[in-house]
Amino acid sequence: MNNDKQVDIKLSQLQAQLPDIFVDINAAIIVLKGDEQVFYLHGEPVNKSSLFEIGSVSKPLFALLASQLVTEQAWSLDMPVAQLLDKQYRHHNYSLQQLLTHRSGLPRLPTNLTPISMDDPYALFGDEALAEALSASNSAPGVFEYSNYGYGLLGWLMAENFKVSQSNMVEKYLFDNLAMEHAQLAITGSKQTKLSGQDYYGDNLPNWHFDSLVGAGGVLASPQDMANWISAYWLSPETNPTLAKSINNSLALLNDDMAYAWRVGQQGQYFHGGRTAGFSTMVVFNPKKQVAVITMVAGERDAGKIAMTLFEQLQNKDK
Repeated sequence: MNNDKQVDIKLSQLQAQLPDIFVDINAAIIVLKGDEQVFYLHGEPVNKSSLFEIGSVSKPLFALLASQLVTEQAWSLDMPVAQLLDKQYRHHNYSLQQLLTHRSGLPRLPTNLTPISMDDPYALFGDEALAEALSASNSAPGVFEYSNYGYGLLGWLMAENFKVSQSNMVEKYLFDNLAMEHAQLAITGSKQTKLSGQDYYGDNLPNWHFDSLVGAGGVLASPQDMANWISAYWLSPETNPTLAKSINNSLALLNDDMAYAWRVGQQGQYFHGGRTAGFSTMVVFNPKKQVAVITMVAGERDAGKIAMTLFEQLQNKDK
């Protein structure tokens, strides 16, 4: 299979171009403008409720819940994370803000993450393994280092705060409130009806599962779920003022180019990508202009390039 299918992608011709862009790869592109949601779906099994692995796009979703805790003053951005941990972990003296912006000093992955199979690398990393990882020394905070470990820890800490499982936590505080009715966590041992991702050659790959580090990338979401979540950044639910305020606060800059997990561009766009073995996802939106493009691909295509190309056309269309 040709991984680098070259198509001059045009928003105005997108529906007709889908077979050329994706060939036999299942995919969805969602274009949002104000309260309008337009779905471009490719592949016989794909519909608005099909579950994709969204990988690291899970991070800004978990960060939104952290924003709620800060908004409610249960947590504070300058709070040392050690304050949320047992005494033997006092060396975790980075702040919540540093954890949210990948400046905690935590490495990309825990040093004791040694998966039995790379087909499902996070599946067996549970609470005991996380406790062992937390005992290790860290680099000094302050320098950017993208950390799946850090966001896995964030999800775990929030569940400890709410005294529920991470699945119950996101169901109650995120999925229900954001009208993400199909969304789930890919927890080890659970079963979901989801799409299969493909490798470079078009062969199906095993789906990923997560345990304690699910906040790093374990959300399964449908095209409709993603449309409802992202449009909430400008169509904040009036019936839930706490959520509306948390959503607004989550867009605030925490340093030069990052909000709550979102990277922030010079023209006011927010974006984040995600990958698992067989899936890639990209979200880019501008809350002031009320426009977004979301690309979800169950195979080897550059979701980021596709989304950014279409987003630029969408913004220029309104100039």
